[in-house]
Amino acid sequence: MLPIRDINPVSRPPIMTRALLLINVAFFAPIFWAFITGDSALYARLITSLGLIPRKLMALQDLYTLVTSMFTHADLLHIAGNMLYLHIFGDNVEDVLGRARFVVFYFICGFAAAFSHVLMCYLTGTGLDVPIVGASGAISGILGAYVVFFPGARILTFVSYRPYPVEVRAAYYIMAWFLYQAVWAAAVLTMGLQVSVAFWAHIGGFLTGLLFGFLLKEEVRLRAQERSWIGW
Repeated sequence: MLPIRDINPVSRPPIMTRALLLINVAFFAPIFWAFITGDSALYARLITSLGLIPRKLMALQDLYTLVTSMFTHADLLHIAGNMLYLHIFGDNVEDVLGRARFVVFYFICGFAAAFSHVLMCYLTGTGLDVPIVGASGAISGILGAYVVFFPGARILTFVSYRPYPVEVRAAYYIMAWFLYQAVWAAAVLTMGLQVSVAFWAHIGGFLTGLLFGFLLKEEVRLRAQERSWIGW
């Protein structure tokens, strides 16, 4: 399923969501340059210096990569997919939490995602020297909060069996997304599969966002009633 947009208007411009989008694009610019010019040495240097390497984090080295890895992407498809999800789901969560709290929430989910991935690398003994990059862990947290705050919102989505987009309830869409992540994460853990996607980072980020969503649910319920949010 490929989401296009949600049918869930916001009450004010999503300034922080847009700022995060711009920061991600800015980080990707030199990587894209290295990619299109065929400078493999520069590309490798950027990914290894900005990406989070589990073994180094376990040794408390290069701690700055906890942040830089969240804004670094490996290729055009990688950043396009992540920014699409951030654009669709981030604005409403920002609207609910407020701008400052949304940014804090975003980083907490990103850190939780990174630690989840490192823990699984440690338990399986694989991927300890492979840098991980991408905003998907933090964005997974946004999905976790979104499904709590706006389960009734509609997501306009392309599906494989229809030639045109259809509306899917946010609760169904996000749970299907989570099930896909969980199946692959279980396969990685139990079968030792080598994959290029940090599924356990997605799981950790999502569960963190879900937890925060439930903790703040009553506050959001009252605001939803005041503002008549359709997604609630």
